[in-house]
Amino acid sequence: MPFQRGPASEPGPGGLFRRRVRTVSRPDGVLQCNRCGGRTVLNTENGVVVKRGRRLRGTKVDTDICANCWTEGITVPMQAAVGKTG
Repeated sequence: MPFQRGPASEPGPGGLFRRRVRTVSRPDGVLQCNRCGGRTVLNTENGVVVKRGRRLRGTKVDTDICANCWTEGITVPMQAAVGKTG
């Protein structure tokens, strides 16, 4: 018997909030998550060393990842604008 999906349920209050945040217009060049609408950016590096009081950068692992989704275990690359080209 093939899998049959039931009727779609209404989103909860969190889903309605995320939908409302995603629809807010944003200025050109602003990074925003397409999943949750967050604008908090996370960059991860591996092998960072402090030498003579200065931080020496390591290898970049992830760049421009949504920090809100990352705390939930999801890696979502952020985009400057959805549907805009150039």
